[in-house]
Amino acid sequence: MTTTYEESTDIRVDSTSDAADLAALGYKQKLHRTMSPFTSFCLAFSMVSINTGVITLFSDPFNRVGGFGVLLWFLVIPFVSCIVLVYSHLSARIPVTGYAYQWSSRLVNKSYGWFTGWIAMISFMAGTAGTAAAIGSVFAPEIWANPTQGQVQALSISATIVVCAINIFGIKVASRINDIGAVVELLGTVVLLAGLIVGVFFVFGDRQGFSLLVDTTPASGTALSLTTLALAMLLPVNVLLGWEGAADLAEETLDPRRSAARAMIRAVAISSILGVALFALLALAIPGPVTDFLAHPENPVIGIVRQRFGNSAALLMLFVAFASIFACLIANMAVATRMIYALSRDNMLPGSKLLMGVNERTGTPVVAIIVVTAIAIVMNIANGGFVAAIYSMVGLTYYLTYFLTLLGVYMAYRRGRIPSAPNGAFGLGAWLVPTIGIGILWTLVVIATFSIPDESHPGALMTMFMLAIGATWWLLKLRGDLATGRAGPPVFAPNKL
Repeated sequence: MTTTYEESTDIRVDSTSDAADLAALGYKQKLHRTMSPFTSFCLAFSMVSINTGVITLFSDPFNRVGGFGVLLWFLVIPFVSCIVLVYSHLSARIPVTGYAYQWSSRLVNKSYGWFTGWIAMISFMAGTAGTAAAIGSVFAPEIWANPTQGQVQALSISATIVVCAINIFGIKVASRINDIGAVVELLGTVVLLAGLIVGVFFVFGDRQGFSLLVDTTPASGTALSLTTLALAMLLPVNVLLGWEGAADLAEETLDPRRSAARAMIRAVAISSILGVALFALLALAIPGPVTDFLAHPENPVIGIVRQRFGNSAALLMLFVAFASIFACLIANMAVATRMIYALSRDNMLPGSKLLMGVNERTGTPVVAIIVVTAIAIVMNIANGGFVAAIYSMVGLTYYLTYFLTLLGVYMAYRRGRIPSAPNGAFGLGAWLVPTIGIGILWTLVVIATFSIPDESHPGALMTMFMLAIGATWWLLKLRGDLATGRAGPPVFAPNKL
């Protein structure tokens, strides 16, 4: 196979070679390949969605460890970056939809790939439902003075149905709307940061002192401990999730061997810088006693903007926040349905023949989109402790996916099973193994934090329950299908690096 590249831009000019590249990996091009490198970045950036995380979780570190929670970003960012770099290394070598499932299946074995893919699918589906619920919980109070549970659910479900329709219309439509949302979030965040910088350093007379950033007095009044410190760390951990969506949509991306890696690295780098700056400046801009301010029923981020810049600025912030979370929901649904499609295409799920169907006109897996939508709606209607446990397992399932992927890459490296990549594609070279090692240690720390503390038990138990379902399906049906070749990805014989 001959592939040509444009030297001035380093972008592949023959897009049909992407389909040939996919065919070499065992699949026919069915999904529409229309996503540019910029769109791939916007998808990864929307999946992270710093505004979604900061708006919904802003108070949490203050309640656990005080203003010192801001500095925990500097602990989390380098470790997350190690995982991103390994994923970028893989996306340049196996650019297939289903990312972690495909990588683990081809580099270790198909059963290992099943469990990795199953956990990744659960994380994306729970993330989709959780993002839809966030739209209701954050914005219903802005529409109704005292919203009922039914009104909150109605808003969440309405957003889910609209996003379902957008995704069914095709990746080109979905990605275009997502691009707009990502740009609005990026520009809105930069403008807010500029205003906060001017205010904090030159205008706000009653702002917090910089000593807040080293204050370890929990606003909740609870005692500081190693457990509360670890749990406070979960704000940046939960924010810096989802960037791998760019790799999951590899079969709809132009030049995915290069584009996906760059999209993930850039999305996490920009999100990290903006996230820590936004969190720190918002903390310093809190008016009056921190404990009193956080006790107010209004969303603290919206409250800070309203008190510092006025009602018009608060409305603008609400618009930016809505665009951010809505784009995040579009991206979450897209990656969740592509993981289902990838598993079903290899006959790994019940009802695979239906779930793998792709509409020829729109190039979308319609049934998979409808299934994800239905699950999100049911979860929003059900509400209660059961659903809360599902939402709480999102971070844990993400990190279990990271752990299994990193471990699988290390095993593949030892066996010489990691394929080569074209010239100019991202690669870690001699840094691969050390980066994997750091990433594995970090994932174990985060998994323990998501599992051991008492308040983490519901999410951990729900994760174990979902793993048990996946293990039961593998034991009763899938194991035999994998052994006989009726399921699993095509045979893959990678070139040794």
